[in-house]
Amino acid sequence: MSKILVVDDEQTICWGLEKLGQSLGAQVFVASSAEQGLRLAAESQPDLLILDVRLPGMDGLSAMQEFRRILGEAPIVVITAFGDLPTAVKAVQNGAFEYVLKPFDLEEIRGTIRRALIVNDATINQQPNEQTEGMVGKTPVMQAVFKRIALAASSDAAVLLQGESGVGKATAARAIHQHSARSAGPFVRVNLAGLDAIQAEAKLFGEGHGHARDGLLAEAAGGTLFLEDAAQIPFGVQAKLLRALESGEIVPVGSEQPVKMDCRLIAASDESLLSKVQTGECRQDLYFRLSAFEIEIPPLRERQADIPLLSRHFALEKRGATVSFAEETINELSSRPWYGNVRELRNAIEHALVVARAGLVLPEHLPAALPMLQTESRGLGSHDTLEKLAKQRATDLLDDPEAEGFVYEKFLEELEPALLASAMDRYSNECAPAARALGLHRTTLKRKLDQYGMTK
Repeated sequence: MSKILVVDDEQTICWGLEKLGQSLGAQVFVASSAEQGLRLAAESQPDLLILDVRLPGMDGLSAMQEFRRILGEAPIVVITAFGDLPTAVKAVQNGAFEYVLKPFDLEEIRGTIRRALIVNDATINQQPNEQTEGMVGKTPVMQAVFKRIALAASSDAAVLLQGESGVGKATAARAIHQHSARSAGPFVRVNLAGLDAIQAEAKLFGEGHGHARDGLLAEAAGGTLFLEDAAQIPFGVQAKLLRALESGEIVPVGSEQPVKMDCRLIAASDESLLSKVQTGECRQDLYFRLSAFEIEIPPLRERQADIPLLSRHFALEKRGATVSFAEETINELSSRPWYGNVRELRNAIEHALVVARAGLVLPEHLPAALPMLQTESRGLGSHDTLEKLAKQRATDLLDDPEAEGFVYEKFLEELEPALLASAMDRYSNECAPAARALGLHRTTLKRKLDQYGMTK
């Protein structure tokens, strides 16, 4: 059972947060001052601290470092009715997981608590195994990825995972599924690479009439469909997939009778889908649907400090605690470029365990380092690429006589939905925090969501 400590001198806030935490299955402790909270924190070691800024005696921000010393990396959510920029900056600098203004919506704080507990329960803040569902890492870039996974798990929006081959996109997809509200449902993987449009359509949507067969979208009902290698979706299938995502209905091949679709879609790609849009191989509207929330997983060369941790993790999976690595072996592993990323490292460790009959892995037990198989990395939607796409679309609209007098409006209508979708996804479909982040009034945001048909 998770433990939450609430430190606030307002009894109604404490009562409400206590009931909310209990409804989420947590044990809740309450303190009315920072001094009392510090004593309770030392005694109970909570998994989450909800801390008010203005308190009698020591204020919340001044107490944060002392709480951090006691709680380690447990998430701290700062709440205050007196929000200003200096307070927000100091809270973030002191390591606040979230900064929430009073009065807050019930669903807003519920979503914040759920995300914080997911982060903590997944042991992604340098807890003993520093991993979540097979993903291991203590470097800042991986900690950022883990937090994005926690955010994705707390919503039902489509997710696009991007990163080089072998970085662990499938593992990330499974982690999102297993920490989501759909975890009891199926996790269905599909790869359409090498299939023509007819084969891909039948595989995704199924077949009606005499060939009655469910497609994978139907098989994933109540769960998650993981679409691998999304850059290879046949163009002829993209429009039908887009319609299914927008309408929530599947129409099997050879049938006119729609079937309700109830699955969450996670897509992954080694290549930039934006570049596919630019070349005309991917529909722009489908890209926006697939990428409501994006997570880019870094290559292993950008997180070399994780290599010893990953190596020991893979060895432990295979042989248990009987395996150890010589210091020179760790040095050798850390010096390699790992062009095949985590997948190549795992294979190297498995090879070394076969060769090393004793419990100590030496450098000579490792396979030879693999050469780089490609001369340049495929970009994953850089700022330059995005700017080029925007300029090209602006040029197209300016050249379109039918758009004359409405270019700005049309351009905004094409780009604004992606921004709004990303903001709503990040804040668990809560208008209040999303509006604050966007700099819009809440009613303005709601009107725009209605305008684009994005209300749920």
